[in-house]
Order: sequence, then C-alpha cells, then structure tokens
Amino acid sequence: MNDKAFLDTNLLIYAIDTSPQEKRKREVARESVKEHIINENGVISIQVLKEFYQLSTKKTQRPLSTEEALEFLHYISILETVLPDYHMVVSAVHLHKDKKVSFWDAMILQSALAADCSRVLSEDLQDGFRINNMVLLNPFKK
Repeated sequence: MNDKAFLDTNLLIYAIDTSPQEKRKREVARESVKEHIINENGVISIQVLKEFYQLSTKKTQRPLSTEEALEFLHYISILETVLPDYHMVVSAVHLHKDKKVSFWDAMILQSALAADCSRVLSEDLQDGFRINNMVLLNPFKK
C-alpha cells in the first residue's frame, strides 16, 4: 500500500453542492479533491464517475446542467481511474456476503484495493473500518 486515497462519490457531490447547510462539508470536500489532484494520489472508479453524473444532475439542491457536470468530470479526470473487471466483481460479491456491506460499497472497496489505496474517503462507510491494510475514513467527521 502507498499513500493513495480513493475518493467516494459523496466527497465529489459535496464539492459541488451549493446549499448553505453543507458549507463546511463543501469546503472540506473541495480542499480534499484539490489536494489529491495536486499530490497526484487520488483515485476514483468508473462507478464513481457514473454516480457523480447521475446525482449531480438530479439529486442536489441545485442540480448541475449536463455541461457543468461534464466540466467537473473533466476537472477530476486527472485522478487515477479504476476500471472494473470480472475479478473485482467476484471479489465484491464475496466482500458483500462476508462483511455485510452493500454490493455497490463492496465494488468501491474492491476498486480501492485494486488501485493499492491506503485509504478510502467516504461518508457512507464505517469510519475506521479496515480491510487488509486499507482504512476507511470519514473526511467530514469532526
């Protein structure tokens, strides 16, 4: 493992969320995304890209236009992107079964493991949970 961090979809969504009640999370998310781009140690997956587009254009207080979403996708395209394969899907199924996490969260975890990440930054997964030598961290936890 190295110092790579997997950025979950919620981190990217908070980075573009303009709602006043999410100001602190927006600032944390923007700083985290920027830091991982500058340090060239951020990782995302195809799943994260798809979820970002869907959520950012439909589920935020002020949904992005298609053009705005594409602009942000272009901005984060410098991050390492993990492509799913058969082995990852099968491993995610086992992780889903053994650790009782959702299949989609298991795919996130398998993507992070495939990229040799030391951390997964996510609000949705249990803070401090460890799998192999990788730890899940909630970047919004005070």
